[in-house]
Amino acid sequence: MRIVAVNGSLIAGGNTSELMNGALEVYEKEPDVEVDRFDLCSMEVGHCRQCNWCLRKQEPGRYCSQDDSMSLVYPALLECSGLLIATPVHFGRLSGATADFLDRLRVFVHGNITASAMRNKVGGAMSVAWFRNAGSEMALLNINTAFQVLSMLIAPPDLGVLGAAAFSSIEGKGERRGIDRLLVREDQIGMAVARSLAARVLEVSRMVEAGSNAAEKP
Repeated sequence: MRIVAVNGSLIAGGNTSELMNGALEVYEKEPDVEVDRFDLCSMEVGHCRQCNWCLRKQEPGRYCSQDDSMSLVYPALLECSGLLIATPVHFGRLSGATADFLDRLRVFVHGNITASAMRNKVGGAMSVAWFRNAGSEMALLNINTAFQVLSMLIAPPDLGVLGAAAFSSIEGKGERRGIDRLLVREDQIGMAVARSLAARVLEVSRMVEAGSNAAEKP
């Protein structure tokens, strides 16, 4: 069972990264789970150029006209059962870096080799906002919409609806305390929902796998 985890923040070791760390703790006690993690802050992910190269010219091992860090992500996504994506909230929505990443998944919609490759894989969305009512729900909806376009299954957490939303300020009030900048760790509910989301992605992935195995038996 392989899970791909994508941190859509361009801040290394920031609050979005910390929320992802908390979510991935769920898999540490699961010996059958392998995690492929990608932090966009250390990657080069160009904009989708809408060049339509993927519609006709894909070949095994090359799925996009651009030769950047996505060439490492695509094989992992082809092999995974579940996908976790975390984004900081920027201007009431997901971050531009996360949007670029999602746009580059167009190869799994139109590619002459990879079209529908994400079908029935399981997705989970996470967001980190500085304060309440700043756009957490919109950011989660942005990611979930991409999952739907990819014909993926969306796993809601037991403690939430759209995904996991956490805050990077004290009680989501836009306040800091001292020099600690990783205040998402203080959001106990947000961290708990992130762990719940990760567990649900795994749970649903196992159900899908079990169903596929049963269908293949004569």
